[in-house]
Amino acid sequence: MKKGKVLGLFAMSATLLTGCIDAMPELTAEQSDIITEYAAGLLLKYSPNYNYRIADEEEVLAAMAARQEAAEAESETAAETEPETDSAQPEEETNQNTSSTETETEPETEQIQFVADLDFAAELGIDDLIIRYQSFEVCSAYPGDNTGFSVDAAQGKKLLVMHFDLEGLPEEDIDCNLFDYELKMRVNINDSGSVPVLSTLIPNDLGTYMDIVPAGEIVDVVAVAEIDDMTAEEIQTLTLYAASNSQSCAVKLK
Repeated sequence: MKKGKVLGLFAMSATLLTGCIDAMPELTAEQSDIITEYAAGLLLKYSPNYNYRIADEEEVLAAMAARQEAAEAESETAAETEPETDSAQPEEETNQNTSSTETETEPETEQIQFVADLDFAAELGIDDLIIRYQSFEVCSAYPGDNTGFSVDAAQGKKLLVMHFDLEGLPEEDIDCNLFDYELKMRVNINDSGSVPVLSTLIPNDLGTYMDIVPAGEIVDVVAVAEIDDMTAEEIQTLTLYAASNSQSCAVKLK
């Protein structure tokens, strides 16, 4: 019976198409697709080999579960095939970087000496000179007379100015050039962490001093650091960490 209906439908379609071909309007591509899809649906619906029904809820849930399991299995397979990374190397590099940072920010690992009559020039590998610590002061600007180059402390800060005696040979003048030694210094106050000594344009800056030191004469050179707002009396301990391009030392100044 179904087969007869299908054949009748095709016969009617053929009659309409051949008998009225002159009256048939032109179809758009979209309209042609709709008719084709509809005709295919009819063929499937009346075909004895096609089970035309809507899946029930249980079948839908089962299909979804099967799809989820397949996706999870694919993810697990991809994870197992990924190459293992060597975690030891990054950890080693991290340790090396940490050690480098600690060396820069924590120079306190240097064995500390007491100043007494220590010659900084000898400790730092500076030839033909003697450098000895003299005293320190706390101020807002240095030099205080504001002549030539000077350094001013930022708001809420002070300057720690450490004075050193620079002495040449007793029998001849010395052409002094401390800039070539690439001096780097830090200072620790009251064991509360170190701060860097500034690089300044002050003519008698210890780190960049360049001038003739007359035979037997002593020149006052300074190292300046910016510190928290405090007085000289509040400084209970003072430790200087200094390094040249060849040697280093740590000296307790107070």
